[in-house]
Amino acid sequence: MPSSPEPSPPPRPSLGRSAATGLFGGLLLGGLGLLAVGLSNLFVAPGCEGLTGPECKLVEDATREVGRTQALGGGALTALGASLFALFRPRPPPAGPEDA
Repeated sequence: MPSSPEPSPPPRPSLGRSAATGLFGGLLLGGLGLLAVGLSNLFVAPGCEGLTGPECKLVEDATREVGRTQALGGGALTALGASLFALFRPRPPPAGPEDA
């Protein structure tokens, strides 16, 4: 009497994989947030109410430089999170030759 093969158990969840997924998600979301704030600081002029001309120019220049740094850092974090997610994503096992 042939016996039917027993189904294989489902794969167990991995704590390391779950932690890594959370880390990659945090890098992506944090990087996108920092990128958005940096682009906002780059392209939206700050208010200059109550400031003199040189003070306003100084605030605008400082805000633009900080925005440039934030945009660069946010883009780098986003790229790092995306590349690590692509590197560590689960892959199906390779299909090998079947022996019949």
